[in-house]
Amino acid sequence: MTPKFAHYDGGVVIFTHHEAWWCDRFIGEWQEMRVTEAVCRAGVLTEEHFRRVYGSLPPLPDAAFCDGWRSPLL
Repeated sequence: MTPKFAHYDGGVVIFTHHEAWWCDRFIGEWQEMRVTEAVCRAGVLTEEHFRRVYGSLPPLPDAAFCDGWRSPLL
């Protein structure tokens, strides 16, 4: 499943229909979040914009997206 990229509450979100992860870009720590919150509240970005603006984020945790999708941040 292809993820969506978004901005939310001073940070960024990567999410699919089954999983969502949020990172405060100043603290640089990924946290799992509810998918419904990501879908309803986050402002979707293009992957190109996400990579250009937020490309220096830390890697996602090992537990992130174990359904087979691999992040460009890993």
